[in-house]
Amino acid sequence: MFSLSPRHPESRLEMDWLFLFNKLPPDQWFSADYAYKTSGWLKVHTNIRKRQRILTQISVGYQSGEYDWSEYRSQILKRINMHILKLHQHHGVEDEGFFPEFVSMYPQLQAGFEILGCDHVRLDALLDKLQVQNDTLARSEAEDKALAEQLHQTLVDATNLLAQHLSDEEDLVIPILGLRQG
Repeated sequence: MFSLSPRHPESRLEMDWLFLFNKLPPDQWFSADYAYKTSGWLKVHTNIRKRQRILTQISVGYQSGEYDWSEYRSQILKRINMHILKLHQHHGVEDEGFFPEFVSMYPQLQAGFEILGCDHVRLDALLDKLQVQNDTLARSEAEDKALAEQLHQTLVDATNLLAQHLSDEEDLVIPILGLRQG
């Protein structure tokens, strides 16, 4: 039988865990038979990626001189707060609800969900760091290029982790959602 590889080039998913992924590959996730079960989760992830991209673009815009300090702060402060809040909410629902349910359905995927849980711990640390930087930015009327650079690096680090995490998560979760009865 032909076996697909995880979508992220640095995926941590074992091939043994992809038995559902092979039954419902990504090119079928939005098909009429499955979209009603899978599109909600994928939309949340699309919005996470979009918010992360916008924050990074604003940061790059400041770094390149497209925004002055005041414009940068007005563009990024509230967006960071909202992004952090939404990520914490999403991860809480996963960690306390969905992931345990999925592991009870497919115990052989426990190690995969443990990886995703560890990612959440790493992301929480990055989000805490980002929140501290954003709080400092909110108090910084005078331009602080070093702070902006630190915040930018945290955004880059979060973007890299999210890219891998969201891809791995989708490769495990979307087939479960699409193939389950009910």
